[in-house]
Amino acid sequence: MMISDYIREPRAVIGKDEPLTKARALLRKHGERIVVIVDEEGKFKGFLTRREAAIVTSNKSSLRALDLARDYPIVTPETPLEKAYDKMISQNVWEAVVVDDSVSNNVIGVVTFREILEKFIEKGYRPKAVTVSEIMTKDCIREMIVEPDTRVTKVWSGLVLKKHPAVIVVRSEKDPIPVGIITAKDLMDSGRWRFRREGGSEIVTPARAKTLMTRGVVVATLDTPIEYIVKTMVENDFSVIPVIDDEGKVIGVVTQEDVVRAYIEGAKPGAVKVKPRIAVKPVPEIERITFVKAESMLQQVLVRKEPLGAPPRITAKELVIPELPAMSINDTVEHARKLMLRHRVNYIAVLDDSGKIVGIVTKWNMLKAISLRGQIWRRRIYDRLFIDYVMTKNPPKVRPDEPLENIALKLLANNSDVALVEDENRNLLGFITKDIIVEKFVEQRGHKILVENVITPARIGIVHPHHSLAHVISKMRTFQLDAITVADRDRIYGVVSANRLPFVAYEDHINARKSRRLIWVRKLVKGSAKLGRYVKVLPLTAIDAASKAEEYVASNETLIEAFRKMKELNLDGIPVRDVDGKVIGVVSKNDILREIVREAGAFKVEKPERKKVTAAQ
Repeated sequence: MMISDYIREPRAVIGKDEPLTKARALLRKHGERIVVIVDEEGKFKGFLTRREAAIVTSNKSSLRALDLARDYPIVTPETPLEKAYDKMISQNVWEAVVVDDSVSNNVIGVVTFREILEKFIEKGYRPKAVTVSEIMTKDCIREMIVEPDTRVTKVWSGLVLKKHPAVIVVRSEKDPIPVGIITAKDLMDSGRWRFRREGGSEIVTPARAKTLMTRGVVVATLDTPIEYIVKTMVENDFSVIPVIDDEGKVIGVVTQEDVVRAYIEGAKPGAVKVKPRIAVKPVPEIERITFVKAESMLQQVLVRKEPLGAPPRITAKELVIPELPAMSINDTVEHARKLMLRHRVNYIAVLDDSGKIVGIVTKWNMLKAISLRGQIWRRRIYDRLFIDYVMTKNPPKVRPDEPLENIALKLLANNSDVALVEDENRNLLGFITKDIIVEKFVEQRGHKILVENVITPARIGIVHPHHSLAHVISKMRTFQLDAITVADRDRIYGVVSANRLPFVAYEDHINARKSRRLIWVRKLVKGSAKLGRYVKVLPLTAIDAASKAEEYVASNETLIEAFRKMKELNLDGIPVRDVDGKVIGVVSKNDILREIVREAGAFKVEKPERKKVTAAQ
């Protein structure tokens, strides 16, 4: 295996005389792990990771990016993966710059552990080690643990000076149950590590760990399979996952470096192997929604139900559509938005340079790339963000004879809205979308199923009009909701719908401010001309992005009526009232997908055979 298989284009490149503050801004803006420094001819001069960018602890700095840059490791496309891995861990970094050769030093890309793991999944490789117990890091775990009230100065010291991959925030030293995690990315995103004034030594009231930590930690146990860990890391861009014992206390961590090692070298010397268990266990967190694996969530909601009579069997070949609008993987998110508006579609196929489908982009994917502010069609996006950053990679594949119920389950398990239909020779026959499956099921079975048996309940399916839009989207992503009701007591304000949200309330890049501007004009003297104005920036709220329709369905109505209103209003969900008029939740297309699977009682997703990584490869 050569590095050429794992290269990607760098998203952050600056000149050798650019200031360090610009490099920090690029890391935050692009969510990038590495900034490449080049000269006027594009030759490699160095690179910065988040760790170097956080060394200066003031808001301003006269340093150049090159002053703190690394000049090693660098690799070429012909470098074996094992050798590149050795180079990176020897320097305690998870990134490297790829040049065409060691003489000309022209930058052609970067390689990171995250891209390596992503390719391992895509190619179907399996790790040589099996469970977390064989690879976890536990030597310096006590140094990586802090309490919520710990000052950010100590957190900064652990991440930047001691070079820990993360800092784990626990309830207390006596009760080390994780409640949050802080990585170098959290420092970049918050800016709270800049606790000194420029040119001075005094500390300016540093923040506490609890103010910048990511809450709701995904954790693993000793018997968690590595394959689940790597999938979680890649899907959520996690760099570290804490490991807990039976009492929920932290005993170690699994890093991206540990997982890459599991594929290349296998278990660590002296590691104890335990029998694997199929779950990634989330730590309870009362302050905020926790990340939960799709498989774990499905096991909670896909309770077997007795079908209402034997429905006619519907297979993929009856649902398949022959084509979707397509775009290149080298196109931008802005281009995808224009295609969706032009063709009035929710889904676009993404092709590589050879014309092979490598992913699907939906309107929901685009929320990962676009901040939530303003009306997109009245503004322009100047930051070029490429579609491979947001698309759904490796969409599920189904056979022509696969039943509708199995397709619905695969979409839910893979958190995808589109499945590819392939024949026995893996030739593409077409596509099946979530909308097609839901519509066909409702036509066939919707008259027998009441809304009250399908809805997402109020605790999950309703938000207050003044909830922040960031909270609304976090809730929708966590619980796999494609619509959520905006209501206050028994007054319905509308629905935040995934298929309309990207075109109602976003602008700019993923890290732009989620806000709106309110402008007040004042008169200095009564009756005089307007001479001044105040500008105030406020967070966007649920009501700003909600559809203005106050339509709803009654809980005792059938799915056919609910779906008819969804189509009429072009929404992915409709609010639900009970017989007394009380708002009790929302019914959405994803709810109907889950109902399909519950009726079928099909709870297993077939997984393709995977190859093992060997030295020969």
